Amino acid sequence: HIVMRVCGLAQFGVSPYLKHYEGLSYDRDDLHRKHMRARRATHTRENTLQLDFTAFHRTFRLRLRRNAAAFSQNFTVMSEDGFTNADLSHIYSGTLEGENGSACHGSVLQGQFEGTIHTDNGTYHIEPLHRYTSSQTDYHSIIYHEDDMGKHLPVKRPIFDQRCVLSVFSKVASYMRAVNDIYDNVDFEGIKLVNFKVKSISMTTEEDKNDPLYPLFIGPEKLLSLYSENNWGNFCLSYLLTNRDYSGVLGLAWEGKAGNWGGICSQYTTLRDGRTSTLNTGLVTIQNYGQYLPPRQIQLTLAHELGHSLGSPHDENSNCGDLGSSGGKGRYLMFPHATNEVRENNEKFSPCSIKHISKILKLKKDNCFVVSDQPICGNQIVEEDEDCDVGPNDTDLCCYSAKEPVGVQCRLKPDIVCSPSQGPCCSQDCVFKPASQICDEETDCQRESMCSGLSPFCPEPSAKENLTVCSQGTRVCLNGICAESLCVKHDLEQCDCPGVSMKEKCHMCCQQPDKPETCASTTSSMLSHYFQGKALALVGGAPCSGKRGYCDKFHVCRLLDADGPIARLKNSFLHLDQFDDIAEWMKVKISLCE
Repeated sequence: HIVMRVCGLAQFGVSPYLKHYEGLSYDRDDLHRKHMRARRATHTRENTLQLDFTAFHRTFRLRLRRNAAAFSQNFTVMSEDGFTNADLSHIYSGTLEGENGSACHGSVLQGQFEGTIHTDNGTYHIEPLHRYTSSQTDYHSIIYHEDDMGKHLPVKRPIFDQRCVLSVFSKVASYMRAVNDIYDNVDFEGIKLVNFKVKSISMTTEEDKNDPLYPLFIGPEKLLSLYSENNWGNFCLSYLLTNRDYSGVLGLAWEGKAGNWGGICSQYTTLRDGRTSTLNTGLVTIQNYGQYLPPRQIQLTLAHELGHSLGSPHDENSNCGDLGSSGGKGRYLMFPHATNEVRENNEKFSPCSIKHISKILKLKKDNCFVVSDQPICGNQIVEEDEDCDVGPNDTDLCCYSAKEPVGVQCRLKPDIVCSPSQGPCCSQDCVFKPASQICDEETDCQRESMCSGLSPFCPEPSAKENLTVCSQGTRVCLNGICAESLCVKHDLEQCDCPGVSMKEKCHMCCQQPDKPETCASTTSSMLSHYFQGKALALVGGAPCSGKRGYCDKFHVCRLLDADGPIARLKNSFLHLDQFDDIAEWMKVKISLCE
């Protein structure tokens, strides 16, 4: 079980620029009816639905079951305002009929399935069309293959209110599903089906100057140190999920060791300097150089950090050798630097990592691992066979609490239209919010979204015009996403600047398509027709110098540092420089290098 503290996450959405996709036009009303039947099913075998459609010269036959199992049975949620609500009633997982080894997971909202399908032929993604265009077509959704995903840039929606709280729970659930998909498939030398469930979430939505974690200038090493000073001994692991910008550091965690000296199952203990800490901790940020990371990057970062907590070092050091890439299949999960590549090995542990994790699991799994449980009414997440879920709050106007008898609990009260636990477009008065109510704020590339007045769910926002300038004037919008370089607006391609100085390497340069010899800065006379000699600096975190470095906030190219903050933390926090045999207690710096 994992406890998470969530510090000030904002809503965000990411989608790639698509090179190719196909349209889907299945019956939305029929799927919505199936979904509602699945929600109200009295038996587990009835909480299923089927969805069939044809695309990419084949027929997909999805067999789905409601599944919100990312959270433990006794899951608890608390914030500064007390209990919060979450809507997971729309989340499904399943398989493709007749295809061994296939898997699919996603959600059904307003009669549309959105999610991911894993097949022998690769991974497909399905999204609603209105996310990309407001034009009228004869189809309502699109499906595309992972190989057709181009480069993308996260989009920030800087709000934090009740609808964002609900979004956080859905995001955490999606992260844990993706992480468990990775770990479920690994045989750790006979230990199989290692799985993570969130037992508790503590959410910070307002500033508290008395909180030791409050100061924004705290670096990732110090933040993890302070977070570790709490007693997390009742949990296998405790992770801090934050949106602070650490200039290339995406995650940090104590590496799993025997006893209480780091990683999984470590207990509250006294360190050599006299301080008490629990070293079963880690942190993950969803932001890098002012931009939010795409969900896949966050999922891989969390899986990577958990790998350290379970005892794996990086794949690129004296313990594991250079396992950065294998036969064109990409870098393994525990490679020290994150990239935007989509390769087979990205979601796999190397043989070296499996060996290290297996050793720690054999030593410690019996100390805190438990048999997986089933979700139940009362955890404030709308799950299978539930209309709503407000936990133990028996004063709620809309929904019967978990204190009611079985058959009544987690049902809408008589003559009630909806519950805020179902979605952000249901009011505290148990009715749909009016169509004029904003439920999603405007961004650089998307217009604001308003409630429909007919549903508790917030409709997906519509996209602004393609080629609208975004990301501080360095990129353009494509299909509602701040997706490509400003060069694209002039039918050019972005390229690595040929300058000598590290400052010049963080200028924006463009070239004619497939003609690298034409690469030039926006200040050059060659491109004056497009940019009028204006210098454009790349945003912080952008790759530079042939992807061997990144641009810092001063627009200077910094080559990657293999040690980073961990060396400082392990010495300042634990004085580990005094002990040669434990100099590798802590790991993990992930730098965004592509």
